[in-house]
Amino acid sequence: MQTNAQSELAPQIQRNVHSRNLLWASVIVLGILIGGWALWNRFGPRPAPQFGVPVNASKAIADFRLDSTLGHPVALSDFADRYLVVYFGYTTCPDVCPTTLADLGKAEKLLGREAQRIQMLFITVDPERDTIERMRDYLAFFGPNFIGLRGSLEETETIASQFGVVYQKQFHSASATDYLMDHSAAVIVLDPQRRPLVLFPYGVSAEQLASDLKRVIR
Repeated sequence: MQTNAQSELAPQIQRNVHSRNLLWASVIVLGILIGGWALWNRFGPRPAPQFGVPVNASKAIADFRLDSTLGHPVALSDFADRYLVVYFGYTTCPDVCPTTLADLGKAEKLLGREAQRIQMLFITVDPERDTIERMRDYLAFFGPNFIGLRGSLEETETIASQFGVVYQKQFHSASATDYLMDHSAAVIVLDPQRRPLVLFPYGVSAEQLASDLKRVIR
């Protein structure tokens, strides 16, 4: 037989059970939402860059290994956990290269801790004059985290063509060493799978670079 006290408690117990069920249901739903957001944030579409040109290529850049300013050969696949910010230039470039590298160095500082997720790579288009030592001294002006890469003439041509980069000598006298290099001035960003994501034309500021990099490396 049910006592009066039991009769009075029964509705309260039912309400408590119902409340606990609602609480657990809410926790489960919240967990699903958080999990879904995390998956979308990692694998969903990236926000479009505001200042760069989106590329979103499905084909990865073929891996290659070149001598580097680190003192040993380096391959793109060595940075499989990072986004690569790649620039082709040369150390005697009078204006475009130093301006771009200075902006990249400043952009890296603006990224703060997010900069750990990227690697700046400078590939010389003038391997005849750009020694590893010369590149190391040159890049030190723009930041401590730039890595310079140098290949043979044939390697440089093959690699540049993968990125759509063109270059040629412009001689100013009969001397074989008196020349400038006309070259593509864009900065190319690759994702960790070496697929081109964004192309930044010459003239994009450090602040704009940092803003877009934050968007694409999420």
